Amino acid sequence: MATLTKRLRRLNQSFAAKLAVAALLFAVAPILVYQRLAAAEDQRNALLLRLAQEQGRLAGEAVLPLLDSFTVRTASVLEPALRRLTGDGLGLKVLFRPKGSTDFLFIASAPESDPGNAQALMGQLVSAGVLDRLTQSCQGASPAALRLPRPGGEDEFLTQVSSRAVNSGCWAVLTVQDTAALPRGLTGEPFWRTPQVQAAAAIYVILAVLVLSLFTDVWRGLRHFRQAARRQLAGEGQASFVRQNSLTELAEVAMGIDTLLAARRQAEALLRQVSEENAHALKGPLAVIAQSLEPVRRAVPADNVRAGRALDIIAASVEKLDSLVSAARRVDRAIAQVMERPRRPVDWSRLMDTLCHGTARLAEDRGLRLETAITPDITVLGSAEMLETQAENLLDNAMDFAPAGSAVEVRLERRGHNACLVVRDHGPGIDPDRLEAVFERHLSSRDGDGSHYGLGLWVVRRNAEAMGGRAWAENHGSGGLAVSVEIPLGSSPG
Repeated sequence: MATLTKRLRRLNQSFAAKLAVAALLFAVAPILVYQRLAAAEDQRNALLLRLAQEQGRLAGEAVLPLLDSFTVRTASVLEPALRRLTGDGLGLKVLFRPKGSTDFLFIASAPESDPGNAQALMGQLVSAGVLDRLTQSCQGASPAALRLPRPGGEDEFLTQVSSRAVNSGCWAVLTVQDTAALPRGLTGEPFWRTPQVQAAAAIYVILAVLVLSLFTDVWRGLRHFRQAARRQLAGEGQASFVRQNSLTELAEVAMGIDTLLAARRQAEALLRQVSEENAHALKGPLAVIAQSLEPVRRAVPADNVRAGRALDIIAASVEKLDSLVSAARRVDRAIAQVMERPRRPVDWSRLMDTLCHGTARLAEDRGLRLETAITPDITVLGSAEMLETQAENLLDNAMDFAPAGSAVEVRLERRGHNACLVVRDHGPGIDPDRLEAVFERHLSSRDGDGSHYGLGLWVVRRNAEAMGGRAWAENHGSGGLAVSVEIPLGSSPG
């Protein structure tokens, strides 16, 4: 559960994930909206069709009484009556099938139709089966929904067929609507082809492109920043965030980062320069003092014990000052290395194999055994120089505290997304309250000649943190101290 929560939190913080979600929403939202609008449009069209069919039924019922008494003499009355009932896209067509015949004759229409259109209409009605139904039953009204193409003009839409049987045959009144006066969906045109939907879709596409383009530009800019940061960490020249930036709004940010990086490089170079200059400036006078002691020592009588002791103290102090100057220079170099923070793929397994092979002979000379368990092909992101310094300090520290005849154990293994180096001795260990203090600068637990200044483990932790890792110490359950260093894994340098 904790792992799932962590992954969800990482996804929530991921700009790329949010961009993917936005793209998915922009793709799904119009589909859902279109389905709802299409369903509403279908309901609207069904209602309008029923209204058109009802209008056609009423018009047909108004015409049928005139047909009951239709004769050649009253024929002139029919067309004016039809024109009075039509208008606003509504049209009427009157057909008659003589008794004993199976074919319908075109009698009249409003608006008027030329003979060619009338003949085409009869053919369409036959093809659609409308006249066949009238042949079987010539009585009552029947709603219809049929598109009738009309040569040379707007198509018509058949909405109602009213019929009545008389002694002389069968009358049929067809009610039609101009398709221009009806909603396009009612006449069979797909909803997505309506001008309103196409206009809305065009606006939505433009909006989606603009929003996704904004997200993509920001994501691309951040990606370029990440690439520049990786090159900077890898020490591949002087990566410029300004050159990598493609967004005007991020120009000042990129310039600020470049300025900070330039200031850091300048500070790093200055620190190295000052370190060397200070060491040279201090070591020169110390060397002069040390050389001047020899003539003084020869000039002092052998029986002058106090003077001889004073000279010994001065010589020891000069030597200690010289060691302190060297230690200070190493500290400054370590700080400069931390500021540089190089991050390249390094084969840590090969580096440790080489280092342990050389250290094994040194351990034998000190009456110790070096036992190694190095997992092969472990590559980390870091600096080979810093990793080597870490390992040397850890091994030196462990051999100083390991009892004669004991073993110093070195183990390198993978732990999740990290690689972990553990160096353990079988010495007395450390007071649990001081496990963190051993990583402080100038703190040493050694009893000796004063040549150690408590920098080894401080450098180990600083280097580990500079490479995105960590370092810690713990007393082993069966005795001795184990110091561990974790560094993020990287791709193979090959």
